[in-house]
Amino acid sequence: MPSAAEEPTSVTESEVSALLDAHDALVRACVDESLSFAEFLAAYGDFPGNYGLDSKSADAAVRDVLRLFRRRIAFHSRVAGVLSGLSAVDDLTVTPYGDAAGFADKIGLMRLRALVVRYPEFKAEPEGIKSGMCT
Repeated sequence: MPSAAEEPTSVTESEVSALLDAHDALVRACVDESLSFAEFLAAYGDFPGNYGLDSKSADAAVRDVLRLFRRRIAFHSRVAGVLSGLSAVDDLTVTPYGDAAGFADKIGLMRLRALVVRYPEFKAEPEGIKSGMCT
């Protein structure tokens, strides 16, 4: 699957499914602590933002495929929201605040776990869609 710099001209259902499955596995591994939070951040990267999974900028064929996975993509967009800003705390390790990065990792893990509790199937409604409404 191309990054956002290489806008997809076509994408298959199996490619998107495999990509989401791999990132679901990263979330599970982090929540289960078989992967440290720092390792999780490094592996998860800027997903889904840098993978061209935004249906608003996609052509009709890609939108049709992405529509099948909209709830899974929405979950990972929420994960990205939880992670935003946490990696910047790594710079605080050299400040008088001591192990601020370790604290940020604990907060990040706590928030990630709360998200998984709220969405145990790793599916969420996309932003802007109220419960019970379809678009």
